[in-house]
Amino acid sequence: MNFWLREFLGWAMILLGVATFYLCVVLLLDGSIIEAGQLTVVGIVLFRGGVHLLKVAVAARVCTRVEKQLAAERTRPSPVPAWQPLSVMKRDR
Repeated sequence: MNFWLREFLGWAMILLGVATFYLCVVLLLDGSIIEAGQLTVVGIVLFRGGVHLLKVAVAARVCTRVEKQLAAERTRPSPVPAWQPLSVMKRDR
């Protein structure tokens, strides 16, 4: 699954969780305490699942970027340093 799809689904789950919490508030104001309690559990699962999907999507994006950078560094030759440590310069004299 592509990380963009994970990120989109994560945001969708977060929005559904917030909408569920809003519905819980409406039910509580109406006096339906038991129904609001059951929907609160559903809202918590949706919200936390969305946050988890967002974390996984960001981690996948970072890993992809680092993998590309490491591959580019492997193909480049290592640069020769323009300076030498002071201890090497003293031994040469």
